[in-house]
Amino acid sequence: MLIDKKEQEIISRAQDNPGSFAPLYDYYFPKIYNYIYHRVQNTQLAEDLVSETFYKALANIKKFKWQDRSFACWLYTIARNQVIDQFRRQEPLLLDDTKDDLAAPADDNPEEKVLYDVTKEELLKAIKTLSADQQDALLLRFQEDLKIKEIALVLNKNEGAIKALLFRGLKNLRKKLEGGDYNEAV
Repeated sequence: MLIDKKEQEIISRAQDNPGSFAPLYDYYFPKIYNYIYHRVQNTQLAEDLVSETFYKALANIKKFKWQDRSFACWLYTIARNQVIDQFRRQEPLLLDDTKDDLAAPADDNPEEKVLYDVTKEELLKAIKTLSADQQDALLLRFQEDLKIKEIALVLNKNEGAIKALLFRGLKNLRKKLEGGDYNEAV
């Protein structure tokens, strides 16, 4: 994350002058994109939802207050609400075959890349069988590296509920990966 003091200065400037929002956008775009992409599995839809997320953040930047919620938490909450709204509209989602992730494997070894891709694909299939709350909790914790308190704020739940979601999600994920049964809903 940006250093809190520096981030506070940038947000304060952005509240006075929306043109100062660019550093926040540049820093948080890949994180928000990855989170949304892993929820919707469609590049074009993810781009649209990220766009809408940052539009809403910029439009409401003056309402943001530093209390018990970080700017990152606030952004993830907006992003999560965008995903939920998308699912509520029940528009058909087509899975995206382009698989153009922002993060690449560390090694250029073709064998390791294939293993990485297969493992990642199996993991994402297994994650998709979990409940929406478990998916959100796992992605925010392990992909986005948010703290339990921050996840609780984003998901609007208490910390105990987040710990339970993570525990059950990991337990169910382990069962799915050991059994290879990705089609059965949890």
